[in-house]
Amino acid sequence: MTNPVSEWVLKASNLKDPLVEAASGDASTNWLLLASALQQGINLCQLQKFITELRKNIKDVAELPAPAESLIRDAVIKCKLGNWSLASVVAGIVWSVGRFARARENRLDLWAEKTSPADIWRSCGDIFYMGKTSALRPKALGFLYRIGKGSTLPVSAGARRWLIRAEIYDAEEDGREKLRKANSLYKELYPKKPALACHALQFFAEPLDENNYFCQRIFPCSLCPVSNYCRSHS
Repeated sequence: MTNPVSEWVLKASNLKDPLVEAASGDASTNWLLLASALQQGINLCQLQKFITELRKNIKDVAELPAPAESLIRDAVIKCKLGNWSLASVVAGIVWSVGRFARARENRLDLWAEKTSPADIWRSCGDIFYMGKTSALRPKALGFLYRIGKGSTLPVSAGARRWLIRAEIYDAEEDGREKLRKANSLYKELYPKKPALACHALQFFAEPLDENNYFCQRIFPCSLCPVSNYCRSHS
């Protein structure tokens, strides 16, 4: 008999990463770094739409002249993100990522290929709002994971929701302990390949809009193999 959680993980692992999708195409690694830097205070769908809106008028985040603040602010307004915690600083983050990419000859893909994960993690601290004062730099961990160079898997909002509903998450705990618990969870849910569970869990109860969730793309709630778990811990 198929383990219902393993079945859910396998199905959810086939969903495409919204941030990777938004960053695909020209200068994809530059855009992926920006998406990673902005992953705070909004859900994946909102961030995907925001990056997509920016790309309508910006070919490369590293281009000169740098994107006008008014253009970036207009994207915030069009995506209805006026209450976003980063709304007032998002232009500074865009410019900071642009400077970072230009300092590496606008080819973050080549830079990432030849740079160790530890050095990438360390360098990302130079970017505005990328966690320079954080001992863990979760946004840098997310970037490393998405470019396939992360040995420590990041904690997504979905993974945090799962841990909360399993009553093994403590908001007051040290960040390292939260990271340890998340990585232990990934191994527990899918021992053969924890990264599959990491990818899948980012979609757990992750909103698409006010009434719908990413995970409903793989199972309607009535047929979802983990629906009882989800409801019993909601």
